[in-house]
Amino acid sequence: MLLFPTGIEPDGNRKATLTDRRTMMKYTLNAPYGVTAIQLDNGDEALYLHGECLVLADFHLRDDSVIATGERMAEVLGVPFTFLTLPEPENEEWCWNEVVEALGWGKSMKLGRMVMRPVLECCISHITADDNTLLTELCREKFEGEWIMDTGVGYLIRLDARMHPLMHLKRFGLSRDARWLIAWCMKHADISMIHFSQTGDELEPFTTFDW
Repeated sequence: MLLFPTGIEPDGNRKATLTDRRTMMKYTLNAPYGVTAIQLDNGDEALYLHGECLVLADFHLRDDSVIATGERMAEVLGVPFTFLTLPEPENEEWCWNEVVEALGWGKSMKLGRMVMRPVLECCISHITADDNTLLTELCREKFEGEWIMDTGVGYLIRLDARMHPLMHLKRFGLSRDARWLIAWCMKHADISMIHFSQTGDELEPFTTFDW
């Protein structure tokens, strides 16, 4: 089994430096979102995350299969898992880059960390009835309506649209429980927006309110 530490391409070329990786994220055009496991008819396997090669398994070297690892990884990360079975390339000197290029995966591109950030959707029961009234009023105000919006099923708060958004929300009077949830998710998930929605899931161990 061949693992690719961050910084090495499957063809052996060096990727971005450590400094670059702290501020840049790499995406492969047209590659499936999530974990993709590829198994060739000769038994060789490869595992990709968002188009980035993570590990190769050579059947002739009796490497362990990576399919189950890919399924588990997708489950832990909460992303889709795709399993593909393909024929071995006819070229005897083939490499895995040729396999994914044949699938239509394009070149990799680097994006700044702030370009793509998560949006969290959770149940509106995580805010109080007073929070609901407050957010309704803020949505209608000229300036606050630019970052606190009524979606029809709840409220979308664009946290990256204001400096120190939690201080603003505290000043407005948003409940401590709602602010704690937002603060935790900003710190641990780097969210850029949060959607308190009637269709969202309740998150443990955060407080919920029946109103």
